[in-house]
Amino acid sequence: MAHMEPSNLLAQVPTDPEDRPKYTPEELQTYFRRIILPERYLKSPVISDPTLAQTKEHGLPLIHALTLYHAANVPFENLELHYSAHKTISLNMDDLYAKFAERGLKYGRGGRCMENNGFFGTVLRSLGYEVRNCAGRVSRSMSPLKHIREEQGHTYDGWNHMLNLVRLDGKWYVVDVGMGAMGPNIPYPLQDGWEQVSIAPRKIRLQLRPIPESYASATNGAAPPKLWCYDICNKPGAEGGDNWIPTYCFSETEFLPQDYEMMSWFTSTNKKVFFTYSVLCSKMLLDEAEENIVGNIMLFNDGVTKNIGANREVLRELKTEQDRVDALRELFGVELTEEEKGGVTTELRLSS
Repeated sequence: MAHMEPSNLLAQVPTDPEDRPKYTPEELQTYFRRIILPERYLKSPVISDPTLAQTKEHGLPLIHALTLYHAANVPFENLELHYSAHKTISLNMDDLYAKFAERGLKYGRGGRCMENNGFFGTVLRSLGYEVRNCAGRVSRSMSPLKHIREEQGHTYDGWNHMLNLVRLDGKWYVVDVGMGAMGPNIPYPLQDGWEQVSIAPRKIRLQLRPIPESYASATNGAAPPKLWCYDICNKPGAEGGDNWIPTYCFSETEFLPQDYEMMSWFTSTNKKVFFTYSVLCSKMLLDEAEENIVGNIMLFNDGVTKNIGANREVLRELKTEQDRVDALRELFGVELTEEEKGGVTTELRLSS
């Protein structure tokens, strides 16, 4: 297994590289079965020769495939905060392996950004990739609350998102499988001005720029610091020009397990964070050839929608708690145990 942290010690990265979290070849094969990775990618030379992982020629195609099939088969969800007795999140890499890979084959579970990207980063390291864990601030234009989007959509949350940077042939690439439907869901270069279609027709871009909230400005002699800003444009070429929506910003600073422990605790317990009062489960959808993401299916509180391109379809209205449990099983492949079903909080129960 990756590692087991004694309960009486604080979170850390082991200072001895040999003790750092990694999964065995056998554990990686279980994960590959979990994400239904096609046979052609199991023959990647990276899997038999880890020294090739840091080359763009061999490393990038495998990362692209792992990102694609992880996003399509491991949901972005916060069910642990609502369907459990403990209502807590573990970021221990053994716990995440058991949840995503081992138990995931039977129960189909996923997690939030720090679970998905923490686990995914460890998978990549186990394959030989050089990975740096970073953090971001999610834009409030992504808030599920209309008044927050309208009144504070130009501002950002505190550090509440995790993503990974992976170095290939000396250049960094952004790898993020933990932002759900609004995420890139493809690896892309850490390059100012980079722009590409991700999930057609949506375009994504990356810019190195200041955010509006910075105190520093050119007028007081101090240029504001710049952050990497990831934006989306849902309708490119629309009349009036592309409408770019800020999604999150991030820095290249390396964040440690103890940083994510604090970030995860806040986003799991603060009553202003929508994860604490809303139920969410989202998976990306592939085309018939299973080579590109074309949309997503999402359960949010009392409804399930299917989004393909610019088309949005309501699949189900959930009127009872049983409706929601059934939808998770039938539409997302998420099977809740009897204990988990009984752990749902009273205030989240849907009216019958």
